[in-house]
Amino acid sequence: MCSNFEPASPKQIESILNKQLEIDFNYKKRVYPKDYCPIIIQTDKGLSIVKGQFGLTPFWASAPVDYSTYNARIETIEDKKTFKPAFTRNQFCLVPMQGFMEPYYSSGDNNKNEWKRIYRKDNEAFTIAGLYEFNNHFNEPVHSFTLLTHNADDEPFMSQFHKPNKEKRSIYLVDEELRGKYLKAKHSSVEELMSTIDGRLFNFSDI
Repeated sequence: MCSNFEPASPKQIESILNKQLEIDFNYKKRVYPKDYCPIIIQTDKGLSIVKGQFGLTPFWASAPVDYSTYNARIETIEDKKTFKPAFTRNQFCLVPMQGFMEPYYSSGDNNKNEWKRIYRKDNEAFTIAGLYEFNNHFNEPVHSFTLLTHNADDEPFMSQFHKPNKEKRSIYLVDEELRGKYLKAKHSSVEELMSTIDGRLFNFSDI
């Protein structure tokens, strides 16, 4: 799971997209559910940056949902009324980050954790697999998004986080060379374009 992260800076996003851009909204240096940050989507005009709210609001909702929608399990995503429409319509997005936070239980005590910051060893920004929705039922139309997650029990790096003796979950990375393909992917094959967080490239530290 991932409930808070550091979005990439405008300069880092320019590097990811390989073009100059203007982001016409402010966003926090650390994003939590319901906060806004830049996300990358595919449009008829090519790749675009839009203001996305962390926590997906389905297109059919007439009011903000009152349950957690900031992570979506890839294993059951088509069984969920909230996520299925966006998933089956292939509404994939990239979430540019420079770090994300996970709980770490070094003592094995389920009640005592330390939050760690996970980041690339070279300190470069990276892109995380997301799913977005557009809702125009509110006073202000809004793009919103969720992060796709998977079971990480057998992953050497990401299995270090979350409570001992509980299922380990992790977000997906989308590598640089696959970003364009991911945004245009069909839902039936999108998992082939996502990868795990690799300890050879990533590290973690105290916040």
